[in-house]
Amino acid sequence: MKTKMKTKLVVSICALTLIFTACNKDAVVPLDCMGVENGTSMIDDCDVCLQAYIYNFVTHAVVLLNDTSGVTVNNTATEMIFMPNDSLNPYWNASCTDCDGILNGVAVVDSCGDCQGAYIYNMLTHNPNEIVMLGGDTTGASAILTTGQVIILPEDDGNPYWNAGCK
Repeated sequence: MKTKMKTKLVVSICALTLIFTACNKDAVVPLDCMGVENGTSMIDDCDVCLQAYIYNFVTHAVVLLNDTSGVTVNNTATEMIFMPNDSLNPYWNASCTDCDGILNGVAVVDSCGDCQGAYIYNMLTHNPNEIVMLGGDTTGASAILTTGQVIILPEDDGNPYWNAGCK
């Protein structure tokens, strides 16, 4: 008899708590930067609001998502969900200027806090005077390379300047 009374009391307290919580008009529902309740959109370092999305690696189709709860990808072999701040998301911080102040540049800050850009290095002469720092897009740089020259990006394994300031 006492067990039934305790059970009824617990159920009653739980029901009242649920009712009062649901009826609370002052409850704040968090909105993401797109204005979606409990959404997954985030503001990057460039003050751009970005959504989560599904990306298809074969068709390159992008499906923007307001919410990822209950979302599944149709084909896990060709599709993937990207969260806004995912390290592989090419849109995250894509519209900022780099650490050299160049829009869409390639310069990044290394672990020592030093801004490192890409550069052209002559592998034949090894002459440091022939190193030219590049701050912006390097896609057209191959047209200016001469024999023995290579482009070294900031985070390349062979870049002796990367994290050199920490030593």
